Amino acid sequence: MADEISRSEAGADQIRTPLRHLADLLSLTNAALGVASCAFALAGRADVSLLLLVAGAVCDGLDGAAARRFGGTRLGVLADDIADAISYGIAPGVAVAATAHGAMGTAVGVAYALLTITRLVFFTLDKASPSADPRRFRGLPSTVGGIVVLSVAALMPESPVAVAFAAGVVTALMVTFDASYEHLGRAALSLAPRERAAVGLAFVAVVAFGLVTHALAAACLAAAIAYLAWPSAVALRAAAQATLTKRARMR
Repeated sequence: MADEISRSEAGADQIRTPLRHLADLLSLTNAALGVASCAFALAGRADVSLLLLVAGAVCDGLDGAAARRFGGTRLGVLADDIADAISYGIAPGVAVAATAHGAMGTAVGVAYALLTITRLVFFTLDKASPSADPRRFRGLPSTVGGIVVLSVAALMPESPVAVAFAAGVVTALMVTFDASYEHLGRAALSLAPRERAAVGLAFVAVVAFGLVTHALAAACLAAAIAYLAWPSAVALRAAAQATLTKRARMR
């Protein structure tokens, strides 16, 4: 999943190592994949656009890790921000407009892109807050929002209502900053090496299964829905446990 944590955390211009340009190269690759994702979305190939988004998200996650390990430059930081806006905001917005057609579809697509970019700007500003938790996102990550929209567009290209509905739901979740979502990249880095390898293999297996069976959109959509439902499931479990504990004390 994309690492929306700013690469400035690594001290971009302060760390000088021979591999400091690796993070920049990954960011530029992500930006290029984002542009290609937009082009395929405009052509009505949301399935290819989704695949490019997933590939870009991998680069996005790796560039943050590379910057923290080897350093980077401000060019890479800028490329990272631009790539996020293109891949997670503009490309899904274009897919909505291409699927829905007409003025209404264009309006929904533009609104989605603008609100997603607004969410990214908010994240950039909020990360400097003393109360910011780098292990969690406030609001649904834009990466997951883009995956949901492109997956629905790929699975139901003849159903503009479904695509617009999906865009509306994930937009509301992205800008509802009271909701908290686990940062999967940071969570994976905190795991033991074997556990980290297992998570990586599971991710590769899901993508490989989707490609081989031509069901990448279905696999991505299922994983995204499970992720966005996780905070509600955790809250429901906590509430149920609290209720049971309270009843047990009253007996």
